[in-house]
Amino acid sequence: MAKTNNHFRRRLTAFDILLMVFFCLLMVITVYPFWHCTVGSLISYTEYMQKTVLLWPSEITFSSYAFVLKQGKIIHPMITTVIITCMGTVFTLFCTSFMAYGMSKKYPGSAVITSVVVLTMFIDAGMIPRYLLYRDLKLLNNIWVYVLPALVNTYYMIILRTNYASFPHEMEEAARIDGAGEYGIYFRIVLPLNVPALATVGLFTAVGYWNTYETSVYYVTNYDLKTLQDYLYLMISNVGSESNNAIGTSGNATVFSENIKLANTVIAIVPILLVYPFVQKYFTKGIMIGALKG
Repeated sequence: MAKTNNHFRRRLTAFDILLMVFFCLLMVITVYPFWHCTVGSLISYTEYMQKTVLLWPSEITFSSYAFVLKQGKIIHPMITTVIITCMGTVFTLFCTSFMAYGMSKKYPGSAVITSVVVLTMFIDAGMIPRYLLYRDLKLLNNIWVYVLPALVNTYYMIILRTNYASFPHEMEEAARIDGAGEYGIYFRIVLPLNVPALATVGLFTAVGYWNTYETSVYYVTNYDLKTLQDYLYLMISNVGSESNNAIGTSGNATVFSENIKLANTVIAIVPILLVYPFVQKYFTKGIMIGALKG
């Protein structure tokens, strides 16, 4: 054991140490903004203004969260965002993976079709033609405007296509000999064996739907169908000029606008953050399979 430890110590170079320090600093830079919001939402406004760097609250108070939930303005955007995230992730993952499986096969004209699909990543008609199209399709002020235009994501389709193209064809041939059709092969063999890649793409898709902003701003005017990110922007911009003023009370505590902004931000981040632990074991494996195989 001592020999092994000495061996590892000898292999630890100055570059390795610099790399670890760099990633530790990167982790702090990444995590601290969320930590700042969390601590800032749990302390009084006086303490918030006195401290430049928020590491730990001197006294925890949930008055800002109580005020936000009592107001109830975040409820409709939260419900809308949860619905489009769940619904959109399922539909997009199904349509994207289904298309990727078909495009992973070789057939006459497959290269042309692939080129046309990839071209959509670089060519966009623009906002006005898109708005006219959504209007003619009756998608304006409709919850389906968040889901239908994004049913197939070209970038994720390419990742899954690369993964499916490297799938052992012998397994598919064996399934066909046993009497399985194309749908049976896809649903019973291909999908179960590609869970890591599907989980990774599903996570990226869910985060994308959760952070939907532009669609809510340009194509939805009904407040009940606004997304969480749009609500956060409106809330922050409305109280931004009043950050030093009390805007309400919760129990015996006075709630300031700065506390409200931070509390709303934390409420918007936490739900999607809780998804990561469930797909973490698939994350690295899934993205590497899609990127390197084939």
